[in-house]
Amino acid sequence: MQDNHSNLEEQQSAEEPFQIEEGLSANVLNNMMEETLIRDSDGDSNQDTKSNEIKSEISEINEEKLDQFRHQITNALEQFWTTEFSDKTSVKFLSQELLQYKDFQQNNDQPSSVSFLSLKEFGTVWIFQMESDQALKLASIFRARRQELESKVELSGHLDGSLFFEIGPFIQDIFELFHRQIFKQSLQKKFQLRHMLRPAFHREINDGELLLFLEFGEENQDKKGTMRFGIPVEFIRRLFVMRN
Repeated sequence: MQDNHSNLEEQQSAEEPFQIEEGLSANVLNNMMEETLIRDSDGDSNQDTKSNEIKSEISEINEEKLDQFRHQITNALEQFWTTEFSDKTSVKFLSQELLQYKDFQQNNDQPSSVSFLSLKEFGTVWIFQMESDQALKLASIFRARRQELESKVELSGHLDGSLFFEIGPFIQDIFELFHRQIFKQSLQKKFQLRHMLRPAFHREINDGELLLFLEFGEENQDKKGTMRFGIPVEFIRRLFVMRN
């Protein structure tokens, strides 16, 4: 029995090594590996280049002015939220992020409330986005108000264009708020407001447009969710120049 077991081990150790499939030479396999490594390396290189370009873009903006701008927008939204819902302020600034528009599209392939304010006079487009659950919760509150009901109306979880019939005026008020904070005046007639369920193609925004997104969170259960205000970095740069 021991001899048989020993013979079996010897047979296993003597098995032939992996053989290259007929028709594939070692050179061919090496070339395939090199191409794969080169493609991966190029991908990493492109990502690093893109990251460096974004850092370069934002580094040209005065950091102190950028902080002031963020606090200005945050404080205005908190005050507006408190007035609108007559309860304790529950909106908080969460984070900021730099994204190219094409990455914003890729990151948000599920339905949500996405609104675009085009300011023709300044050649810029601002974005305001809300999570789908939050948008539906707010829509139910506004419908109850419109119908003069004491409690909110339960809406279906299905998101469609009718959502903006309820929350569209509220979103316009938010853009109006931001416009007043930035320009110290109300929105003029020369603007266009568009609503979408996904950030799709927009003729006034290039895929490579770099935007600063400020993210806010609402913790009150009947309005809970996150929202983001996006504004082009190039516009922020021009704005700070105008203010000098």
